[in-house]
Amino acid sequence: MLRPVLLALLAGSSAQAFAQPASERVPLLRDIKEWVVGCDNLRNCHALSAPSGANEEDYSSLTLHIWHKAGPQGYLRLRFDHRGETSDLSTLQLDGQPLGNDLTQALQVELDDQGGDPHVQSFGVLDDAAARRWLQRLRDGQRLQLPGDAGAHVSLSGLSASLLLMDAVQGRVDNVTALARPGKGAASAVPARLPMPLLRPFPGAPALTAEEQQALVAEALKGETAQEDSPPPEASAGALTASQAMTVLSYDCAAYNCEYEVVRRARQAPYAQTALQLEPLPLDGAALQGSVGYDPATGTLSYFYKQRGLGDCGAGAVWLFDGKAFQLSEFHMMSRCTGVAYGDWPSLWTTAPAP
Repeated sequence: MLRPVLLALLAGSSAQAFAQPASERVPLLRDIKEWVVGCDNLRNCHALSAPSGANEEDYSSLTLHIWHKAGPQGYLRLRFDHRGETSDLSTLQLDGQPLGNDLTQALQVELDDQGGDPHVQSFGVLDDAAARRWLQRLRDGQRLQLPGDAGAHVSLSGLSASLLLMDAVQGRVDNVTALARPGKGAASAVPARLPMPLLRPFPGAPALTAEEQQALVAEALKGETAQEDSPPPEASAGALTASQAMTVLSYDCAAYNCEYEVVRRARQAPYAQTALQLEPLPLDGAALQGSVGYDPATGTLSYFYKQRGLGDCGAGAVWLFDGKAFQLSEFHMMSRCTGVAYGDWPSLWTTAPAP
């Protein structure tokens, strides 16, 4: 079951689609009719088709992604992902009519976006002018359909509002670079991308000895007992610094999510605990739930929360330890379960290593 704090974050977002002023605060995640829109801390935006119905017949094996990077020179990119048998997207129809070669000839097969998954085929529109022609045509339609495959469709309900939201976030409304409401404003008038947070590096730490690891795991498990119909608690330990370690305890595991206790403590008895100093997630996201792990080789702490077993909706994040605190490195969230893999969920937090 979806945790209450995450449920509160995801519910009712479409009603608030334009409740904020034009200068939208980021990061943001919105459901707008049959679409989901996410914009990160830099004002880069990603919209993707996502059927809102919970019934099986509402599922679609075809997803349209739209990325628009922030700033005057921010690139526009479209991509179709088809989960199923080999397909020819040149046959796509808009409201029952062929799209025509002027659009479909811009589609390029992409081989690597889905990690080599043979069941997902990707077709991208990489040229900016061609991508704009696609959007101009689609905004006048209701539904894209792949003939011969009733489950391969894209509802265009909410597309125009999604594009307008992206324009508002990036300061493009009435600008020549706008997607929904272009005007005469010069591209140079578009606000620059917001500064990218730079991550301080992980300084490394001496690895735990076998004796240290065994003792820390025992300390984390102290007093824990297995609950009825639940696997026994498990714990792991990894080095943070020469004097401190991290223990990760999992318990009360359900079908695909567990409860966790993540503790920063001394490597030696009596294993005094220290504040974790974890940079909070934006949008009041609930961290360290579902599946949690710490990698002492890289100093990264991560979690992945599945809203359902397939793992196509929920939230996940990664933090990097700098020797004192955990810096948020990335954060992704997907509010609707539509078959989209974690790597293609809207990215809500973007960073880069410090030079």
